[in-house]
Amino acid sequence: MTGSGRKLEYGFVLAVMALALSLSATGQTVVAPPAAPATRSIAKAEIPPVPSMFGESTERSIKVDPSINLSLCVSEGTLKVNGWTRNELRVFVQDGSNFEFKTQQTSPKTGDPVWVMVTAVSDRNKVVPRSECIRGGDIEIDIPVNAAVNVKGQDVTSTIDGVRKASVKIIGGNTFIRNVTDGVTVSGGQGGIAVESSSGAMSLDSTTGNIVVFEAGPSDIGDIFRAKTNGGAISLEKITHRQIEVNSISGSVSYSGSLLNGGSYSFGTSNGSIRLTLPTDTSSTVSASYGFGAFRSEIPITTITENISEGPVKSTVGRIGGGDSTLRLTTNNGSISIRKP
Repeated sequence: MTGSGRKLEYGFVLAVMALALSLSATGQTVVAPPAAPATRSIAKAEIPPVPSMFGESTERSIKVDPSINLSLCVSEGTLKVNGWTRNELRVFVQDGSNFEFKTQQTSPKTGDPVWVMVTAVSDRNKVVPRSECIRGGDIEIDIPVNAAVNVKGQDVTSTIDGVRKASVKIIGGNTFIRNVTDGVTVSGGQGGIAVESSSGAMSLDSTTGNIVVFEAGPSDIGDIFRAKTNGGAISLEKITHRQIEVNSISGSVSYSGSLLNGGSYSFGTSNGSIRLTLPTDTSSTVSASYGFGAFRSEIPITTITENISEGPVKSTVGRIGGGDSTLRLTTNNGSISIRKP
């Protein structure tokens, strides 16, 4: 059985169980469905066409350059982008917009499209006003692994896996990024961001969602990692960028990993705690500033300057090991802790 078949079967089983529990809760008896009536021949004319409430399902493909740049706008739906080894772009939209490919630029070497936009065409059922943004229940895209994918949208749950570069700018919905090799940019409104096993410069920004990153690093020297959220927590593990800038206005910040020689690390929150898990052989100059809270470290710190007198702001500057990197920790209302693994 294929993966989609197993998902359908699993979804059907869950739906049946939910129905049985609902009926049981209201005191109704679950009975077996009646036997199907005997089949009879029905002329096609007896079944008038019924327009879809949700749109139509459309699939199109086009031969493209391996380094294609794809741009699309999604008004609503679940978007899944998957990198593959074919020099082909395939787009499938289920129960949604009819769409077309617009070639913005071709490769001077191959003559194949190197910049393509996916845009909606007129909706024959006029379910939504004319817009270049596509919509659908499920939107699936297969694209060459060396592609750059640029997504803009409104209410979109996005999963992008196995491409060269990913850029997502949406108003609402969660974003999941995996196996991107040369840079990630995500600007999300009301939704979380998760990045795994990716590299390159990264800029992650969420208004009200959490940010979680696991196993990320630079693809070029000097690549910077930035993460910011207004109303969520930020959790980072195994990040190998030498420049990290992290800030949350109202949420906790946690980091588990190493501080590399020559690196610059800044973790801040206005209202929340900061928790770091660092190796015992860490070498860094530490500057900690906090208001209502405390600063504790399980790793010995040689104090250079310290101000812990009564007042709105307390600060400590010290050195762990030889101080080969710089670590800046700031919170207005919360504690700061450095722990051993």
